[in-house]
Formats: sequence, C-alpha cells, structure tokens
Amino acid sequence: MTDIQREVEDLVARRDCYAVLTRYCRALDRCDAPLMASVYWPDGIDNHGVFNGNAAEFADYIVREIQTWFEVTMHAIMNVHMEVDGDVCVSEAYLFAYHKVRAEKTGEIFGSRYMEMFDRKGLDPDHHHFYFGGRYLDRLERRDGEWRIAKRQVVMDWNDNRPSGEIRDQGMFATLRPLGERGPGDLVFSNRP
Repeated sequence: MTDIQREVEDLVARRDCYAVLTRYCRALDRCDAPLMASVYWPDGIDNHGVFNGNAAEFADYIVREIQTWFEVTMHAIMNVHMEVDGDVCVSEAYLFAYHKVRAEKTGEIFGSRYMEMFDRKGLDPDHHHFYFGGRYLDRLERRDGEWRIAKRQVVMDWNDNRPSGEIRDQGMFATLRPLGERGPGDLVFSNRP
C-alpha cells in the first residue's frame, strides 16, 4: 500500500467515525431509539454516569429518559481528536449540550436549593435551562467494514443551570418558524426546507 492509499484510508475512517458521532447527537435530540442503537455495537458499553452498561439497553433508556426529563435537547460535538489504528479508532470529542427541563422535574434535577440561588427575580419559574460541557471518550471499531462505538465514557467538565428567559411569541422570535420537534414531524425528515 502506498503512502497516498494509507492517507486516503485514514481519511475515510475518520469521516466514517465522525458520522457515527454526529448520528448519535441526532438520535438523542430527535429521540430516535433505532437510530441511537445503530451507533453502538450490540456488545458495546456506555458509561454516562446515570447509566453504565450495555449500549443496546442504553439506547432505549436514554431516549426514554430524555423524553421524560426534557422538553428540548441539543447536543453538539466539537474539537474531535481521533487516533485511527487499523480497525480501531479512539476519539475524544468535546461536548456542548443544552436541555430545557420539564417544569415538574426541576427539583429532581437541580436539587432543593436551586431556586433560592435566583430569588425568583423576574424569571420564569416553570422553565429552566441546563447546560453541560464535557467530553465523549470513545473506542470505535470497524467490523465487516462498518464503524460503530464499542465503548463510550462521558466526562463532565462543567455545567450551568438557570431559570429561563426564553421568548417564543414576541418580537423576531414570533417569526422564527418552523420550530424544531422530536420525532418524524421535524422538518429534517422531510428533506426539504
């Protein structure tokens, strides 16, 4: 194999692994359990802190939990570092995640002293934002030509939580439509703007 062939093979592996990482974020935010399961090998392991175990079980668990706890989520990866060695890729992907917490779940997520921190000054007591910064540490494996996650560890670097100042029905925000949604009703599934 020539140097150019090795470089092309490495680039294709990185492209395919990156697609797995972004597919995970899409599956999570659209609450698509079958898509979520497709990013992991059936014998894969995921350690998210709130869950540590089989990735196939995690796929169902996390979609159900996201729907239970949050109205909206948005996960983004950045600064993805990959080391590819044959059929194995280890990666570190920086994670920025936003969660709009369901009103009835605020105390369970943030704790009993949370609202005291803000003294309820002009803030919406029923809507709260949970921001999370961390990293996905992954081992991806290529089996029969396909890349998937074999092992994932989530690392939290920081979080920030606060009541909402969101506006959806006034000013320019009233004109920003369509709104995103979970599931097949989201515009992304129609494949046209």
